[in-house]
Amino acid sequence: MDSRAAEALNHWFAVNAVRADLGRTIALAPLVLIAGLVVAAWMRPPSNEPDRRAALAIGILAALGALLLNLALGHLYYRARPFLVLDVHPLLPQAVDSSLFSDHLAVAGAVAAALVVARRPLAWIALGLTAILAIGRVGAGVQYPSDCLVGAAVGAIGFVVLLPLRGATSRVLAVAFPGVGAVEPKPRHAFAHRHRRVISGAVALAFFAVGYGIRAIQDHGWKAAALRAEAELRPESGPIAPEYATVSVETIASGRSRATYATVVGNVTQVTHELDGDYHIRVEGKGAFLVAEIQPEFPLAPPHIGQEITAWGVVRHDGLHNWWELHPLIGWRPGNVAGPQGSGTGSSD
Repeated sequence: MDSRAAEALNHWFAVNAVRADLGRTIALAPLVLIAGLVVAAWMRPPSNEPDRRAALAIGILAALGALLLNLALGHLYYRARPFLVLDVHPLLPQAVDSSLFSDHLAVAGAVAAALVVARRPLAWIALGLTAILAIGRVGAGVQYPSDCLVGAAVGAIGFVVLLPLRGATSRVLAVAFPGVGAVEPKPRHAFAHRHRRVISGAVALAFFAVGYGIRAIQDHGWKAAALRAEAELRPESGPIAPEYATVSVETIASGRSRATYATVVGNVTQVTHELDGDYHIRVEGKGAFLVAEIQPEFPLAPPHIGQEITAWGVVRHDGLHNWWELHPLIGWRPGNVAGPQGSGTGSSD
């Protein structure tokens, strides 16, 4: 059902240029309008009082936390975007990162929840814009409906988790903006209630630390293969090592290649510089793709999007992202300079 809804919405928007432009617009513009509602609520009474501004500030903090959580999740679980696996036409340029969950909807969900507390009439507008944003993201072919639902829920839940910080935040804002409204009074209750702000702050700090820290997790299984590949290289052998079988991108992407080392020819459709210093190069051929990965330990100048290249390296499967790779990429040349492709599926070393 998730896939059928994504395909149906995308087909409706992609049928002509007018609908495609509409899809592109509502996939981005509602988030800008929601940000405008936050600014309006911050500046105008009655939501410009410290306790209500505190709710808005916590909503922004929850949105940042949701973005960090999404970054962490992308390193632990990968869900291919609809335009990679479904019969859809992407209306927006997108990286091939994980589809789950939508960071746009996470931000919208956190801010809409904050507006429910700070200024409810504006919250209804924000909720409507959030729904339109979800339709746009799905219609553009870059998100599933469930990605949008999960993203909005994560943002809203993040706001609820951080809401106990509202009192302390309102007192800080009262000092920063004196003469506007009253602050939330200090509680006189049990220990857990009196110290709920400290507890919430500790949870939030741990939340951000884990989200930021997990993004540094890397797969170091490439090291042994890279050292083996380096030993196999012969500086005098020319642009391509003769023992590397020429294998089609389609054969490797389908998992039918038995080659440990391979040479492929394809078109570059995506070049992404990752946080850990790697370059991910998406190489396509005959409707299939693989990812060639440049490691900092084996520096190469990356190709440009749109180039046809001949690339060679170590063939491996990335279980986290569920795609096949040349990892590490040992070398590449522009154009098709590969040897003749064999009729088999390549050979191992």
